[in-house]
Amino acid sequence: MEGQRSSGCNPVRKPGPVSMEHVLLALRETEEQREQRIRSLFNFFDAANAGYLDYAQIEAGLSALCIPAEYKYANDLLNVCDANRDGRVDYQEFRRYMDDKELELYRIFQAIDVEHNGCISPEGLFDALVRAGKSISSIFSDDALNDSVGLI
Repeated sequence: MEGQRSSGCNPVRKPGPVSMEHVLLALRETEEQREQRIRSLFNFFDAANAGYLDYAQIEAGLSALCIPAEYKYANDLLNVCDANRDGRVDYQEFRRYMDDKELELYRIFQAIDVEHNGCISPEGLFDALVRAGKSISSIFSDDALNDSVGLI
């Protein structure tokens, strides 16, 4: 079982402060692959091929991703991404947002990955949720909690 656990994990063994290089190593992506992934996501939202995103495009993209209405934050996303406050999100603004979010998520993952093996154990997740004042059952379904491998 221990062999199964480490096969899906991707520990990043790079010293120093967290950087985009850490994120790339964790995602097993090159800079070019990451650029293509982010560009594809931007193009998905920019279905009109306008070269920018506005509220309607963001809302339509979230709907196309089947994100439940209560989790749709098109206005919030627009406000956070739109650095020059022109009511639009161009690719560079979107890219900066993605950089910031991926670095933030990597830092959170590292804080929860208490064994520093590239995996989050149920115990590590439970401890993090307790520290955040959340219960695990309010976050995950019973199926997710009873996963046969037990790793995230």
